[in-house]
Amino acid sequence: MRERSWSVLEPDPPEYRLPDDLRARDVFGGRDCGWVSQMRPFVRAYSRPGDTVFDPFCGFGTTLLAAALEGRDGLGMEIDDARADLARERLRRHGAEARIVRGSIPSKKPLGRVDLCLTSVPYFGCRWPGRASTGQCYAAPDFDTYLMAMRAIFHAVREALPDDGYCIAMAENVRIDGRTLPVAWEVARILDSLFLACDERVLCYPPREDATSERTTESDPLDAAMRNDRTHEYALIYRKRRPPIDIERTRAFLSALREAGFEAAMHGSFVPWAAGDAPAGTRRPNDLDLWIRDDPMAWSALLRWLRAQGFRLSMWGEPATVETSLDTLRKRHYLRAERIDGDGAAVRVDWSLAPEA
Repeated sequence: MRERSWSVLEPDPPEYRLPDDLRARDVFGGRDCGWVSQMRPFVRAYSRPGDTVFDPFCGFGTTLLAAALEGRDGLGMEIDDARADLARERLRRHGAEARIVRGSIPSKKPLGRVDLCLTSVPYFGCRWPGRASTGQCYAAPDFDTYLMAMRAIFHAVREALPDDGYCIAMAENVRIDGRTLPVAWEVARILDSLFLACDERVLCYPPREDATSERTTESDPLDAAMRNDRTHEYALIYRKRRPPIDIERTRAFLSALREAGFEAAMHGSFVPWAAGDAPAGTRRPNDLDLWIRDDPMAWSALLRWLRAQGFRLSMWGEPATVETSLDTLRKRHYLRAERIDGDGAAVRVDWSLAPEA
């Protein structure tokens, strides 16, 4: 792909567009169908011929068709039975081979090897008119439920990808009832907790020929629900890789921790690095693992100290605060404290309760 942060998309040529007869069988008339021309450059840049490209929200099979045209295998999941059938029919007409599994992760697992996840996330607030399946993101009743589903699904994607495999999600912020919901930013936050951010692209669309300055939901509620005058979206490019921590900064952190009077027992992969005994060629660790005692007052003081030292606190990717209790730590197993300095050096510490003797 070109080394620039944006690109202007060209509509699909007629032969790759969703056929009219298939559109007519869809509850949305196929108006949320993506473009094959949007996906093909990402398939080429982030996978190799023969790789399996996975789309957890495969819809009409657009990503799978792009994968087939680039000599890759396609694997998709689609929670709506009718759309899964439409996707199979569309791919058959192109002579394309792809596997489409009905359902959704994490309740179902991808079949076989997955090399690249490439997808467009489902829209939020589109007022799905069809029969909703359990876990269907289009039918999410509220934004938090939608985001919880996104987290569970991309966590399962991470499990399916090999180390250094890419996860690329297309997302846009949406405007609903006079306000903008930061869907793209929230999806990026979820991905950032699971993967290493590599890049982004702003994808610009030509304006719709039938775009008008005024639309009313009263005239066509379904059409208004699926239309958005925004002419761009984001390609969020992530990789299954956790960058190693900075050894000297982490040693300095341990010294500062002791000087501040906090007690913690070290375990895990950083132990030989702390003592300077790591064998030559040993891979640098991704984090520092520390055990702490079951002391609520000391824990509260530690969290306040960490925040004062510039650390961001989280549990399984969700923000944590200085009010996070030891009971919560016990239930969630660990709390992550991460600081990224101005030169990019990272200190990442995972805190857990010490096992009972």
